[in-house]
Amino acid sequence: MKKIYAFAGALLLSGIGFAQSPFKVNQHQFTAYDKYTPGAISVKPSRTVVNNDRTTYYTENFDGGLNGWIGTIQTGSAGFGLTSTGHQNSASNSFQIPALATSTPTNWVLLDSDGDGTSYTAAEQATFNSPKIDLSATTGDFVALQFDQFFAEWDMVFQTGTNGSQSSDHCYIAVSVDSTNWTEIEINDGVDREARPNPEFITWDITDAIAGNLSTVWFRFRWEGAWNYGWQFDNVKVSSIPEKDLEVVDIWRPMSNTSGGGLYMYSQVPFLHVDTVIFGAIVRNVGHVTQTNVDVDFELNTPGGPMGGTSGLAISSMAPTPNVDTILFGTTYVPDAVGTYTTKFKVVSTEGDDFSDNDSIVDAYYEVTDYTYATDYPVGAELGCDVWPLSGNNQAWYGNVFIFKVDDIISGIDCKIANNSSNVGEEVVAEIFSFDGVNGIWVSEWSNTSNVYVLGASDIGNWITIPVPGGFVATQAQESYLVTVSQYANTTDPVFAKQGDAKLSRVQGYGFSNTSGDYGGQAFFDRISPMVRARVNAAEVSIEENEIVESFSVYPNPANDQINIAMTLDNAPNTVINVLDITGKVIKRVDLGLVNGDKTMSISLDNVTTGVYFIEMINDNGRMVKKFTKK
Repeated sequence: MKKIYAFAGALLLSGIGFAQSPFKVNQHQFTAYDKYTPGAISVKPSRTVVNNDRTTYYTENFDGGLNGWIGTIQTGSAGFGLTSTGHQNSASNSFQIPALATSTPTNWVLLDSDGDGTSYTAAEQATFNSPKIDLSATTGDFVALQFDQFFAEWDMVFQTGTNGSQSSDHCYIAVSVDSTNWTEIEINDGVDREARPNPEFITWDITDAIAGNLSTVWFRFRWEGAWNYGWQFDNVKVSSIPEKDLEVVDIWRPMSNTSGGGLYMYSQVPFLHVDTVIFGAIVRNVGHVTQTNVDVDFELNTPGGPMGGTSGLAISSMAPTPNVDTILFGTTYVPDAVGTYTTKFKVVSTEGDDFSDNDSIVDAYYEVTDYTYATDYPVGAELGCDVWPLSGNNQAWYGNVFIFKVDDIISGIDCKIANNSSNVGEEVVAEIFSFDGVNGIWVSEWSNTSNVYVLGASDIGNWITIPVPGGFVATQAQESYLVTVSQYANTTDPVFAKQGDAKLSRVQGYGFSNTSGDYGGQAFFDRISPMVRARVNAAEVSIEENEIVESFSVYPNPANDQINIAMTLDNAPNTVINVLDITGKVIKRVDLGLVNGDKTMSISLDNVTTGVYFIEMINDNGRMVKKFTKK
């Protein structure tokens, strides 16, 4: 059963609007409810399950072979078998399915649904059965079947093949005490092409199903499908579980009232583009008994001080679950200052919790910045963006989608270079796209193809900045911009780095075309964000024409009611101060005449709307421009 609870208070989920998706076709056209309902997202890849007070009674990692497990194909050509490499990928595959990220990588089990290229024309049925297992030592314990998995699906909707076959899949796990009658449940339901986390820890309470027959237990993994991607799993075990155990599984922190409809989880947001943020948590009952009056407490620490509370609505009954029965708690907050915002969520119930190590989670990776827009954050290993098989001749792009709340500029792109010395001398291309919602395509706004960035030895493993020549790319309010990097040639090792589970917003790989709007690619199967950031509100943009060498500054930045200007000029006649909007139009002008020495002044910003502006100083000695923002 799937449950989602929208708690009272400042929750705005019901008011979220969803504009046309900036991704190809309809893979990403789902609501926040669809994406974060139970069974769609259940664990973070970087979150580990702590079992330091539990007993393991049976374990199989398949590194020594099948050890009595038997794979059988009932229909079609796809079946379960051992692998040490993962899914069968050819160099021409548009979508590369990664191997299971298992801690015991010698062997694991794989059903490669489309591996032989023929199963599109026929339905598939296959099972993978354990030998008889003696669990009599578990007497008196509550126990669960547990394993690690990675599951990638072609599409959650039916696809009709050339002969009328339908592409859908179902993954089942089952337990029996006589090898004939089975207690079976379905997992991985409703994933769609985003795939499950890699790896994902699954736990299913089997205590009642095997009661009275502990010495004769069998397990079964079962697949039904037709030309899907596949199912990989490893480290099957039976372990004790507490009687009462509530677990916080994941955090939920997208921006809400934007054209992205709350689909994007940013780690850094420039102050001018901060929108209502939905802070939330997903929890589940992984103990043996049903819990009553389940609630979620939260603590939010802001640069201005702490705030906290509870969901305000207790769930009267929450049953145990294998992996899909969750609660979503959401609350909203509008950040009002630059700095880091840290949130802690804790799940509680009237019965208490026998195992407290997993009943809370802390999200310390949301920061309001002056000028950086980012999705990556330092949780999990820093990895290289997988070399895309179609990456020759500038075909593969790695980057992120950013939504601009007000008119602004992008002055440059920051990206982290992977730590591979083989890439010294590689040419890095940067490009910024805007989304044309009328025609459903991405349109190139700027690229450095005429002046590519060549990687030096000092760039390897470090951040680089690629400035936008001429100062900036102008952006419009409530529009989506795709900020990307690429490389010209096929490479042996990844060029760009990735880190942090960004859920949706990254784009990684694919043979893009500016006229086709064909973007998305590996983002379906790899939720880790490319470390590609937009420089949105940099300290200044300088446009020189015989640039003035004397001192010239504007403050505060951002400004509220007025902007202050300080200058030190050496006999500068015909000095003029202009306030320019993002298009270059003069909206205010002050004639100062001759300025010699120090001078300060203030310009009122009454009737000036929120956005990005420029202070231009011109005199007979030259011209200088400073950028500022009006809050």
